[in-house]
Amino acid sequence: MTAQQKEKGDLLQNSFKSSFWNSHIKSANVTTKERLLGYFVGPLGIMTIQSVVYSYFNQYITDVLGFTADKGMWIASFLVIFPLLSKLLDAVTNVIMAKIMDKTTCRQGKLRPWFILSLPIVIASCIALFAVPKLGLTIQAVWIVIAYIMFYTVGYTMWYMPYEMMAPLSTRNIKQRQKNSVAGQIAKNMGAGTVSILFPTALALIGRLTGGDSRSSYFYIMTIICCIAIPITFIQYFYTRERITEERKNEFGVVNAKAEEPIKEASFKEQAIHCFKDKYWIMLVIMVLLYQILNALHTISQVYYSGWVISGNQYRQFAKMQSSFAMIALAPMGPGIIAVLALYHKIGRRKTMILGSLITLIGSIIAYIGAGNRGFVYGGSAIGGLGSITFQFLLMTFIGDCIDHVEYSQHLRVEGFTAAFVGFAECFSRGIGQSIFNMGLSAAGYTTPIQIGTSASGVALFADQTAAATNWINFAYQGSFILDAILFFVLFAFFFKIDNELPTVHDWLQEKKKQECAAKGIEYIPAQELEHREIEEQEKAAEEIRIKELKEKCEKNGLDFEKENNAFLEKREKERAKKLARKEKHKKV
Repeated sequence: MTAQQKEKGDLLQNSFKSSFWNSHIKSANVTTKERLLGYFVGPLGIMTIQSVVYSYFNQYITDVLGFTADKGMWIASFLVIFPLLSKLLDAVTNVIMAKIMDKTTCRQGKLRPWFILSLPIVIASCIALFAVPKLGLTIQAVWIVIAYIMFYTVGYTMWYMPYEMMAPLSTRNIKQRQKNSVAGQIAKNMGAGTVSILFPTALALIGRLTGGDSRSSYFYIMTIICCIAIPITFIQYFYTRERITEERKNEFGVVNAKAEEPIKEASFKEQAIHCFKDKYWIMLVIMVLLYQILNALHTISQVYYSGWVISGNQYRQFAKMQSSFAMIALAPMGPGIIAVLALYHKIGRRKTMILGSLITLIGSIIAYIGAGNRGFVYGGSAIGGLGSITFQFLLMTFIGDCIDHVEYSQHLRVEGFTAAFVGFAECFSRGIGQSIFNMGLSAAGYTTPIQIGTSASGVALFADQTAAATNWINFAYQGSFILDAILFFVLFAFFFKIDNELPTVHDWLQEKKKQECAAKGIEYIPAQELEHREIEEQEKAAEEIRIKELKEKCEKNGLDFEKENNAFLEKREKERAKKLARKEKHKKV
């Protein structure tokens, strides 16, 4: 390393050097274990924490702490300005974090170390969010701002930015990369789904143990969730691998290469100029921005929707109502994941997105016009939720493809700026969505729920919200899905057709890599060839073990090895023939 490079500083270059920190994934292929543990189980810890904060913290502020417009104009302004400015700051730190990732030259990769480094900040700030002291509203507001910024702007950004780029950097194999991305999206939505179904019930249970003290209930349950998230995040770290990062350091896919300095990325300015020349990259960012604004409306409003819209005034049982609603109305999302994956393999991502848009549009309109009627609300939400799975699981799978398309069209790799801008769009749009929702609540006259009595059975009764407030909540929850459906149908049906160009793109990228390696006198081994060689070696090793074990068995039991081995080979050949016949039959269908 040159003196100039040392002055600039390659981040974490001297960190995580112990073999203890090495990835447990050794295969050149993305294995099932890697996909399951690294992309599905691993992210669930932080994702669950974020889902609770995202879904419940706004209600914690309005309904538990009492931050509503009737307490003063400054509070109404705070509810609108605070999430917007904090998310704007969060979006800026996404850019900073993207630059930090580009400067990271740790032997464990440019992304994975940040999973561990972000963990203590995420945990401490999350607990602080739900430990607001019982002091004046002004002091509470300051506490909220500091804790919220530490959680989202610092801790969660440090984790989420590397998380979003793990699938694109996991491999150049298109199918494996898309499967990793889908597994990650399943984890993201599994965290949200788990929160929707289990969190309200757990909160109500702890509420009974604390004598109805909402503050204590939130604090205890968040502490438990944080403790569970710690070991799960370590699983994410140890069961992921950055193959493209390794390749670009000439450590993977290249043999007989001389040790070289890690490849320096193009400047952010240069990456930005080239990104905004690629139509698919621009469309993807627009979709992410608008989707996240609408998704923020949908997610934040769910708690309010359960208490005031599904069956009218049910605030006294909003936790029970939300759990029931999530289990019944969103139940089809389980088999829906399987259906989406099947459609994705059968008709491709683009057509799946178009079909999902139409299903979402139909279901959400039914639920929207049927507010107050459980049958319409549950049935329409189930249909709408089934269609929306396509957005949740497939949209972000296009990130790696758009990066590849920019490299193809502009001859420049743009992971850093893409991560920064997509992260910026996601974060700032969430702040916009939360601000819009709170602005609607304030304008519609929403107030902190007021208990007006107790029923004969001992159930607390609350005063109704204004009709304008319940109408706004209904639009925020169901109307957001309607607008999502229209957005994706128009773009995927008429404009966003990147899947048609990917074969040409990846043939060009592979040829480019061959030429680069040839110029350096390096042998380049394509990913497909690496995969073929690895499979051959694995099959050879497995066959040697089988023969050895069979010989030991024959010697022990006095059996004829040749006879037993031939019987096994015949059986295996018949099974292979059946599989081949099924594949041929499937192709004809």
